[in-house]
This record gives sequence, structure tokens and C-alpha cells, in this order.
Amino acid sequence: MTQIPFARLPLRLGDPPFSAWGLWGDEDNIGTLNWLSPEVVREAASEIKEGKRFSLNWAIHKPITPGFGRHACTFTHKISPPAHISASQRHINQGPQLAFNTQRSSQWDGLRHFAYQKDQLFYNNVTLREIMNGKAKRLGLNHWHTAGGIAGRGILIDYALYAEEQGHSSDATRDLRISFEQFEDCLRWQNESSTSPLEIRQGDIILLRTGFMRDYSKLSEEQERKIGTETPPRTPGMAQDTRLLKWLWDHSIAAVGGDSPSWECFPPVDPNGFLFHEALIAGWGCPIAEYLWLEDLSKQCNTSRRWSFFVSSSPLNVEGGVGSPANMMAIM
Repeated sequence: MTQIPFARLPLRLGDPPFSAWGLWGDEDNIGTLNWLSPEVVREAASEIKEGKRFSLNWAIHKPITPGFGRHACTFTHKISPPAHISASQRHINQGPQLAFNTQRSSQWDGLRHFAYQKDQLFYNNVTLREIMNGKAKRLGLNHWHTAGGIAGRGILIDYALYAEEQGHSSDATRDLRISFEQFEDCLRWQNESSTSPLEIRQGDIILLRTGFMRDYSKLSEEQERKIGTETPPRTPGMAQDTRLLKWLWDHSIAAVGGDSPSWECFPPVDPNGFLFHEALIAGWGCPIAEYLWLEDLSKQCNTSRRWSFFVSSSPLNVEGGVGSPANMMAIM
């Protein structure tokens, strides 16, 4: 498909800012995952050179204090033997009323997760009424399952490593706002340090390491609780900038993700401006992954001087699902 110029967004008069509704048809349910064609995935498999695997999943009971008002019930599991065979069964429980919080730890924000806040409209003009209708399955995780899950070429933007190399110290659990200039400088530094040119291609999955996981592990119990309950939430991530939005669109990025609670910074740099969650999820149908464990992958990328890899994720197959554990791995 020929890429539509960013300047033409939104595609139709009256649609919300930066939206690409109708690009893949009015009934499309997977948005930018359409960029993951068989050709793109096959080419991404060529990134597997060393055969080294890395889980990108954080411990399922973390963070201890979930932010953004998410359910903070205690996670427990029990292993018990069945009655008649030599085996065991595992029971997972997170409280008497909530069996499993799909958006507590490493997770995908699906297309039902976030709407244009002013219009209360989700991707492809789906209304809140349709989302809340138990019989309607528009934009649910089941459509990702039908498409075959998420697999392609991953690119690690290791801002935390770049900042260390440049002598910039910061606490990534607090007000870290990564500017577009810093994003570009980091990518340029990685390219210059890489054993081969780091070229961004259609269908790439961009993963951003802010250093949140590294710094979270150093928090005291009181500090961790304060960060998790702070209102409004304060999270590290990309500063809202239309230049980055244009960059993502021009490169036909299939999905984005990172190690922080929200990928973009909160509160936003301009309260009256746009949110990446609006433009990406609701505007383009572009999934956002959060709380990814990128520490091990970062070390290998730095050792190999290669920041591209094959990445695969199998979100839960839930009809009408909003979000899912990432179930993600990278292979180099």
C-alpha cells in the first residue's frame, strides 16, 4: 500500500485530529497491524542470527502499587494435586472479585482501551456505546488473534543507555520527558555505534527503554507506594510532539512499546495538546505496550552493538478484550 502523507491526516473531513479512519476500510479492527504483511514478517525473521531469546515480560505481580487507579489486589497462586492422576493444577487469584488484571504488568493497550477524549470515539469511529455493548466485538483482542498475533522486526531505542553514555543522569521513575531531539540523537548514536546500518522499515515495532525498570528496583517501599498512588500520575516517556507522530507515521510503524507505565510522559507537556494514546490507539489503531522488561535485551544489544531483532507476542484471545499481558519475546 502506498503511504498516505502525514499532512493529509485526518483522511476525512470532520474526523478527529491525525486520525486515519477508513484507510484499511470502515470495518477494519486491527489498524497499523495491517503493516505486518507476510513479506514484512518473513524479512523480520532474518534478524535471528545468534539464536538468543529474551523474555520481555515483567513479573506478573509488579508493579506492587499499580498506577492510574488500576486494581491493586493481592496476587496469589496455589498448586494442588488433582484427585485421580499424577499431575498438578495451578490456580491463580487476585482477590475475591477480580480473577486477573490484564493491564497490571507487561501489557498491550488494545484498541478498546483509549478514545479521543473530547469526542469519546475509538478507532474507526466506534462509539463508547458500542464498546460497552456486551454483544459488540468491534476492536476486541479477538481480531488480533484472527490476524495471527503480533510478530515482526523490533527496534530498541535505548534512551537509558544513551543518556548514561552522554553523562546525563536522571530518575526514570519521575518526570523524565524525552524530547523528539533526544529521540533522534539516541537513534543517531545507536546507528553510529552499530555494526550495520540501523534503518527503520515499514512494519517495525519500536520499543523505548527509559530506564524505569532499572530505577524502580531501587525504590523503597514508601517511594514505590507514593509513585503508584500519585494523582495525577507522573510517568516517564516520550514528550508529546507532532514531529514524532509524523516520524512514526512516515515509517509505517506497526506498534510501539516500552518499559514505562505509559510509553508517553504524564502529565503531558501541553495539557491542551494531543496525547499519543489518542492519536496512536484511537487515530491509527496502533497498539501500545507498557511495562516491558527490556533490561536483559538492552545488555545483549549493547554487547552485540545491534539494536534490531525479531519480536513475537501472543496476546490473549478474548472476544471484545481491551488489553492483554504482553506474552512477548525477542530473538536475536
